[in-house]
Amino acid sequence: YDVGPRFGPIKKDLVDNAKTIDAFFDEEQIQAIFSLNSVSIIMIIDDKQSDIRETGNSFELTDAQIKLLQASNYSSSFLIRAEYQQKNKETGELEYSYSTPHLTIVPEKQATYVNGKDELKKYLKENSEESRVNVDPDKLKPAKLYFTVTKEGTIKNIKLDRSSGYPEVDKKMIELISKAPGKWLPAENIKGEKVEQELVLSFGLMGC
Repeated sequence: YDVGPRFGPIKKDLVDNAKTIDAFFDEEQIQAIFSLNSVSIIMIIDDKQSDIRETGNSFELTDAQIKLLQASNYSSSFLIRAEYQQKNKETGELEYSYSTPHLTIVPEKQATYVNGKDELKKYLKENSEESRVNVDPDKLKPAKLYFTVTKEGTIKNIKLDRSSGYPEVDKKMIELISKAPGKWLPAENIKGEKVEQELVLSFGLMGC
């Protein structure tokens, strides 16, 4: 089990102020690039790469890429596909490579379960035991359950994005997340204002 943003979290303030790809790659990755071929920003919608994308060919983001990023809201997901030449550490020869970090825009202060993530995971595990009695581990699939934490700390918009392969387990997880004891602490933006945040509950077999 895990609960959090769909992909790697990145704060909206960082996204809004990004001017180069340094905002999305660590220093080691940047140093490994000998020559950059292209950089594409691709929005992810319904867990799939969409046609909403902008491509450039330098470390500096294009105006169109900056505009696309700044227009993205909290809980929006995107990937950065950088294609480049790097030196092989053993041979010293140039070789083609690419990186595709997947990221989800999060508020400056993310929504959290009032009793802590460990307690939430414990609650989900203990209370779903009965529905998992007849589960064959070899047939279990990685499942994703999306939900939104409101400004008031309640849950809404619960939707199963990916089934575990066992409808009774899926149904139980939906029921448990909707009835979890205790409230959630709402997310906050950079001004300290409460905002909604979509989170993802991963359960079943571990997967991407």
